[in-house]
Amino acid sequence: MVIIVSFNDKNVLDTANFASSGLFTAIVCAFVSVLILNFFVKRNLVIKLPDGVPTAVNHSFVSLVPGFVILLLFWTVRVPLHFDINVFIQDIFHPLLFAMNSLPGIMFYTLLVSLLWVGGIHGDMTLEGIADPIFLQFLTANATAWSHHQAIPYFTLTGFSSLFVNVGGTGATIMLVFWMLSSKSKTYRELGKVAFPSALFEINEPVIFGFPVVMNPITLIPFVVLPQILVVGTYALMALHLLRPAVTMVPWTMPPIIGPLMATGWDWRAGVWSAVELVIAAAAYYPFFKVAEKQMVEKETLSDAKAN
Repeated sequence: MVIIVSFNDKNVLDTANFASSGLFTAIVCAFVSVLILNFFVKRNLVIKLPDGVPTAVNHSFVSLVPGFVILLLFWTVRVPLHFDINVFIQDIFHPLLFAMNSLPGIMFYTLLVSLLWVGGIHGDMTLEGIADPIFLQFLTANATAWSHHQAIPYFTLTGFSSLFVNVGGTGATIMLVFWMLSSKSKTYRELGKVAFPSALFEINEPVIFGFPVVMNPITLIPFVVLPQILVVGTYALMALHLLRPAVTMVPWTMPPIIGPLMATGWDWRAGVWSAVELVIAAAAYYPFFKVAEKQMVEKETLSDAKAN
């Protein structure tokens, strides 16, 4: 389907639509195709073979009729009707593309991620279906510009949140884990030992659900406000050309300092800023952690007294 809708008005395949700008088109085509397939299967409008036919062969025949209808639909829309689905979809999402590359847009996105996590919902996974196609387009444009020694056009893209904002996991919780390692509370010390290795690689579910951060009014403020501070700081440095935006794809599990260095093409300033972010995160979490620690120590003391 994506190939059919990628033909231009001269019926020549436009390979430019296979780039990151065509991601939304691919998503829409897949969505429509599944709806049509489901419609035919539920109403038994498919070719059925005898029971003795192998399952794999039977399934291939089941998809013939809906598959033909899907191909005919997209061919009719693109060729006889000359309707360019790629252009139409890109026009629809253009305001969203513009918003996600702005400071208010990325701040709002980051706020939603944080609030979803506080409510016990995986904020990053929930929103990545919308955000990733946009961020990948930006990253592709940055990589192309950098390889041609041109000005890098985008700041907020794949790697911006995962490497510069989510330092040691969403909410920059690695420094919360750091304080736990030397806590007066035995519970927090043990949790810190368990959570720290994974936090180094941006995985913070142990602390999110173990501390916990979810539904916890004590950690709510730093968990929500700290990412906003890091967003503004990172965006400002990039806007002032004091920090190179990401120009290459780096796994989100890369540790702090190393990940930003790799994503920016080994811009040493990215490593320095990542280290500064760790200090900011440590300062932000410290007073709130001490409040939680005091409560936990009192709880442990009371529990020990009852046990004795």
